[in-house]
Amino acid sequence: MPKRKRGLTTDEIQKVLADLEDEIFDDYDSDCEFENVEDDLISAQQKIVGLREAGLSYRAVAARVQRNSSTIMRVKKQWTDEGRRARKSVSGPRNVTSAREDRRLVRMAQTDRTAFSRQLAAQWSTSTRVSLCASSIRRRLLQRGLRARIPSCRIPLTQNHRRLRLHWANVHRSWRADWQQVVFSDEFRFNLWHHDG
Repeated sequence: MPKRKRGLTTDEIQKVLADLEDEIFDDYDSDCEFENVEDDLISAQQKIVGLREAGLSYRAVAARVQRNSSTIMRVKKQWTDEGRRARKSVSGPRNVTSAREDRRLVRMAQTDRTAFSRQLAAQWSTSTRVSLCASSIRRRLLQRGLRARIPSCRIPLTQNHRRLRLHWANVHRSWRADWQQVVFSDEFRFNLWHHDG
């Protein structure tokens, strides 16, 4: 009968994690920024591998890092079989704009709320000398929470309509007692462009 591994103490787990951190430090170049290394050290992937190497079961590791046990198995497999310590690089072209330029693009869209993405692309290319297609602009604005809106339709008023409305308002301005008898309600349906019949 095979021997079961005994559970490790907290001190032993901390030692394994410290050894793992030292191994990760050795993998990085010396000219690498410390902040990036620190972010990588505290990532869940290194914790998962360290806890597994310390002898904890997949379920115990999953409970400790609050992930699904299938995720724990996948991360451990990638670490040991493929030797991968980071996520695979994403295929496709890199973003043309930086986060700062994306914020500038959002400001452009907010100042002219009626501009189409093609118009924003034209403004962007003239101001920055970098071409950016309309679909990329739509994607950047969607990532920042800006969605396309269609202005509500209203009756097109001509100059004659405006003149007649102003005349009607001036004539009825002094009708205080008469207007108290009128009920304004939204219960009636008006068909402006076609009839029901």
